[in-house]
Amino acid sequence: MANKQQLEKFIEEYNRLNEQQKLAVDTIEGPVMVIAGPGTGKTQILSARIGKILLDTVAAFYRAGCI
Repeated sequence: MANKQQLEKFIEEYNRLNEQQKLAVDTIEGPVMVIAGPGTGKTQILSARIGKILLDTVAAFYRAGCI
């Protein structure tokens, strides 16, 4: 369970994303492919998506991973 400070930080980072990035983050079922150039926020999308999954599901943080 996220504490208030973690949730506020997530919301702050989420609000920095554009609409297409938010769509990728909000899609928590199944894979998402993000094709974009350098410096466009792919890493932010990936980390925000993991955060969203951990906040909105019963997934355990120690089972989350990305390559």
